[in-house]
Amino acid sequence: MYFLKKYETVTIVVILLYISFVSLVYFYQRDQLLLYGDSLSRMNISRKIIDNLTPGVAQLGNVWLPLPQLLMLLFIWNDNLWHSGIAGSIVSMTAFVLGGLYLFKSAKILTNSFIASALSISVYALNTNILYLQTTAMSESIFLCSLSASIYYLLKWMKFGHRTQHLILAGIAVTCITLIRYEGLAVLLSSIPIVFVYMLIRTKKYHSAEGNTVIYAAVGSLGFLFWTIYLTAIFGDPLYWKNYYTASHVVGDDKTQLHVFMQHITFIQALVKYTTAIVWMNGLIPTILATAALPIVLYKSLKEKSFYFLPVLLSFSMFAFMLMTLQRNTPIDQPDLTIANIMNPATFAFPEFNMRYGLLMLPMITLLISYLFNIRFFAVKMLVLGLLCIQFFTYMYPGIVLIFQLPLNVSGNITQGTAKEKAMMEWMKQNYNNDGLIMISALKHDPQMLQMGVDYKTYIHEGTDRYWKESTKDPQRYATWLILDSYNKDDQVTKFLKDSPNLDLFYNRVYDNDGMWIYKIKTKPDIIINK
Repeated sequence: MYFLKKYETVTIVVILLYISFVSLVYFYQRDQLLLYGDSLSRMNISRKIIDNLTPGVAQLGNVWLPLPQLLMLLFIWNDNLWHSGIAGSIVSMTAFVLGGLYLFKSAKILTNSFIASALSISVYALNTNILYLQTTAMSESIFLCSLSASIYYLLKWMKFGHRTQHLILAGIAVTCITLIRYEGLAVLLSSIPIVFVYMLIRTKKYHSAEGNTVIYAAVGSLGFLFWTIYLTAIFGDPLYWKNYYTASHVVGDDKTQLHVFMQHITFIQALVKYTTAIVWMNGLIPTILATAALPIVLYKSLKEKSFYFLPVLLSFSMFAFMLMTLQRNTPIDQPDLTIANIMNPATFAFPEFNMRYGLLMLPMITLLISYLFNIRFFAVKMLVLGLLCIQFFTYMYPGIVLIFQLPLNVSGNITQGTAKEKAMMEWMKQNYNNDGLIMISALKHDPQMLQMGVDYKTYIHEGTDRYWKESTKDPQRYATWLILDSYNKDDQVTKFLKDSPNLDLFYNRVYDNDGMWIYKIKTKPDIIINK
């Protein structure tokens, strides 16, 4: 135990690395790294920046925040890492390890106990849902890492003499948060008054509180400022993301319309829905323990005149953010939280959607439980440990559903696509011999574009600017191959070319399967591009 305490950072990192790597091997062997269509799309966005007919930062798009895609640039250039999904895994796994380390160090500040901190980290490190997501190119692992870092540096700033460098590091972490998910804006806007009020109470000097707040706000706002400037420069709309998420039905011009999820539910319905997602994603027992710890934390903080609870409870700002967005959009589909569903393993078969949003509360739940392990009563510690052991036992033997395990049933698995999309992809693999550009709708067939195993600069798609615009009228200028899903209204190639006389004039239909058409040009394109 002395050795573990002396080398506690190394110990925690090694344990987290081991857990992370074992999880990667487990899910990779089961071909589950690309179950989420979003993970595949994030990797493809990153790849398009360097591999495209029109490469560059404009390929980042205008809705998803850019940091996860930018980090993947370090690995996405490698074809094997790209096609396997491991390019995204490396980034997410690194974030998982760093996030766990930050939570451990935060718990150490709160409890001053290695044992309490290490035990509480098990809630994070053994959560099956974050273990799965940290092997994918999804954004959750990176977001939780940045959130944990911001909590840690704010706690360190409060405890160790209000050093400016700690405040700046907290601001950098918050900047990262605002470049990963829009919930990060709630963290930014709620943490700024926390810094001001805390400093004003501690120093009783307005100029000191003002100075520290300005420094923190300036650094913490850099990410949102960057994104706003980018959207203005590339797309002419500094709040494109807001207009996207608040659109009534669809957004985009006549050439690229994207459907937006909309709903109208009451505040109470949103509260029940998101609370349910928190329980399913973090586990019933950890959620109950964290809820029980909350009044203890507040009582202890008031008694000791400590403000450490403020960074820990930053996640409540995201809770409020989710309640607001759930009332209008961002739907969550999940099983109801009932005794019947908890006692029924068939609950895992529920076709979930967006349940992973509940994981945003995982750092707060982990740190609240650290307080319970630091209570002086040994019986309480053993009770908490025993309950968590029951929770962890059900992860391996899920006869009782105390957590909804995402890998068992991830909705939106579009990696392989429909039967006719799979058949089309296999036909192209056998018949395409690197003999020209392929015009295809990335909005509809992004997964198949990756699965075909060719570079992105092979494709003319919606993100190739003038090549796409010209090809929607005269495809024969550049495209040797055309792929149309003629029965699907979301297929943009179909939208522009299905009734075009240029199809029969310049192309032969070489494949037809239930409305999935493939055309090949009769002669060479008017303009040949060297890929």
